[in-house]
Amino acid sequence: MAIKTLTIIHAFLVLSLAAFAAFTFFGGPGFVNEFSMENDIFIYIVPIVAMVGYFASKYLYSRELTAINASEDLKTKLALYQKANILKFALLEGPAFLAFLQFMSNGYTLYFTIGTTLLLYLAMQSPTKAKAISELSLKDTEQKEL
Repeated sequence: MAIKTLTIIHAFLVLSLAAFAAFTFFGGPGFVNEFSMENDIFIYIVPIVAMVGYFASKYLYSRELTAINASEDLKTKLALYQKANILKFALLEGPAFLAFLQFMSNGYTLYFTIGTTLLLYLAMQSPTKAKAISELSLKDTEQKEL
């Protein structure tokens, strides 16, 4: 049940971000031909926040997984696994939203590219039963319970 719930959360996050990307693409200024980097601090902020979000999601996710004690019961392991995944999703979705917001405000292609890249990476992080079994190193009895 925890994997199903996590899959629904993941799907909602990906679809909402994709809908927001479509809104910014069709409702924003579109791609602009000329962009002045003068007086635009976000030309530095958006890529830095995206990189920090990506690397922090990988680091904190692996740290959260290693903190899960193998002797815990399955329910506790799954709750901690769900928490680790939601943290990873949030660290990817936040910078993507920032990138799409900036694209909507000025139409600079780099922002849309960064947001789309993070969206695609987030979509690839879909939780599965096999992935949970592998990452949690579940015993045979726990695998059958799952």
